Amino acid sequence: MPAKPLTIAAAPAFALPVLFLGYAVVANYEFVTGLGRDIAEMPKSAAEYLNGEAAIQIDTYYKKIMPHRLPSIDAMGAARYLAFREGRPGVVVGDDGWLFSKEEFEATLKRTPDLAEAAAGVVEVRDLLAAKGIELVVVPLPAKADIYREHVSYAAIPTDLERLYEDFRTVLDNAGIKSIETRAPLLEAKDKGQLFLTTDTHWTPLGAEVVADAVGSALGKRDTPYTIADAAPVEREGDLSKFIVTGGLAPLVGLGPETVVPREASAPPAASSADIFGPSSIPFVLTGTSYSANPQWSFGESLKVALGSDVLNLAEEGKGPVAPMRAFLDSPTLRDTPPEVVIWEFPVRYLGQTQLWKAGLAKEESQ
Repeated sequence: MPAKPLTIAAAPAFALPVLFLGYAVVANYEFVTGLGRDIAEMPKSAAEYLNGEAAIQIDTYYKKIMPHRLPSIDAMGAARYLAFREGRPGVVVGDDGWLFSKEEFEATLKRTPDLAEAAAGVVEVRDLLAAKGIELVVVPLPAKADIYREHVSYAAIPTDLERLYEDFRTVLDNAGIKSIETRAPLLEAKDKGQLFLTTDTHWTPLGAEVVADAVGSALGKRDTPYTIADAAPVEREGDLSKFIVTGGLAPLVGLGPETVVPREASAPPAASSADIFGPSSIPFVLTGTSYSANPQWSFGESLKVALGSDVLNLAEEGKGPVAPMRAFLDSPTLRDTPPEVVIWEFPVRYLGQTQLWKAGLAKEESQ
């Protein structure tokens, strides 16, 4: 069979491996020749190789001798994104420049055991709080790939994520745990503005406000008339775009920073002066993930307005939804100044993480 002629359209598919192999040859030649010059810096004892210190020293030396390593990785990442619409593990490239967390696409793999484990974990938290007269309210957050499914290339994934959200709410309802409907309000609000960032895992302040309003409608508004105003805009480099390219190359491939306008809530002076009695006057505690903890999204601020009340925000970044709740259950805040209601923000994409519930919850006697 005669060989097919190489077309211009297929050129990137051949050029990219050639560039990569060429770079690998040059880079490792520099490493080997540099190693000969700087052999004195290499670990010499067997113990260093056995205890892992040698690996750290060699990695440090590798970075020192090849300062072009990171820019080269960025260049390769940009080329791969442009040629194949792919990034490093951790990101799924969608249509129209949208990026999605790979965690969302893996969240539905073990639906039944994940949901049973989640239900048992949430019930345990509910019971610990109920023993102190505190109400637990769960705020399940739908996946970005569900809300913006029109930018997802795999049609079955958003449908699975929609089902996962509904199933999670069902198991909470069956366990007698109050949860807030957030998916429908987010879908209805899409024509008001962007609810999730294009190149980031997280929502925008508008998305946070929509969910806060849903919480306020469900729990009722109290009597402190909070107002909210825009703060100074910030430029945010998307956490998902970093799986493809960073720094100056990002804007060149359409993955530049996005503008976020945080919001700040304030109470009238009379209401603020009431806080001289300390945190015991705060009826609501918010805990959860970076969706709540990061001040750029302003979820806690929007909750103050929607609830007409101060909200103590104890959410934490980078720890998922369960660890911050455990920290709160072990905290002096719960022991000394218990709130009336605990609001637990819980993205459904975490339901597929096997380590989410592995550690035991705080015990009653430890508080």
